[in-house]
Amino acid sequence: FTPGNCYGVIGANGAGKSTFLKVLSGEVTPTRGNVAFGPGERLSVLKQDHFAYDEFTVLDTVLMGHQPLWETMKEKEALYAKPDFSEEDGLRAGELEERFAEMQGWNAESDAANLLSSLGVREALHGQLMRDLSAKEKVRVLLAQALFGKPDNLLLDEPTNDLDRTTIAWLENYLSNYENTVLVVSHDRHFLDSVCTHT
Repeated sequence: FTPGNCYGVIGANGAGKSTFLKVLSGEVTPTRGNVAFGPGERLSVLKQDHFAYDEFTVLDTVLMGHQPLWETMKEKEALYAKPDFSEEDGLRAGELEERFAEMQGWNAESDAANLLSSLGVREALHGQLMRDLSAKEKVRVLLAQALFGKPDNLLLDEPTNDLDRTTIAWLENYLSNYENTVLVVSHDRHFLDSVCTHT
């Protein structure tokens, strides 16, 4: 799979499309062969479990889509919250700040908020807990989570489910201009025709 291409994965129900994506993401172990990514490549998957993030705010759920950034943020917060901040902690904090800046961490919250707004999630909801959202709103947040931070490899299983025409059009445009690798499973032929370079 080559960066800049969007691969549409099609087949009858039960043919193994979703399982194939799960093998690529490491959720399912392949019976033969192996899955290899380039060094340091980041993989992002559109999560199907709508209850996995119920205890987190909408904005944090999106930020968690970029796991290395999220982990750096959490470690940084924990360090600065320590009552007995040592010299060693100061050195570690310096390393974390550098890594955070390299990952565009200072723009992360505004980037996440812009992504949510583009997907039709109102700003008033960004601070709400995921459990307080409707099923359709959750779908949009999880889609924002998958897209957040422009991962090197993006796996989308039925991304247009529960989206309205305007949001689908936005997603088509977004993926058509995406510079990294995308694999998408969908039954929406118009959507596949719009975004896929290969099927």
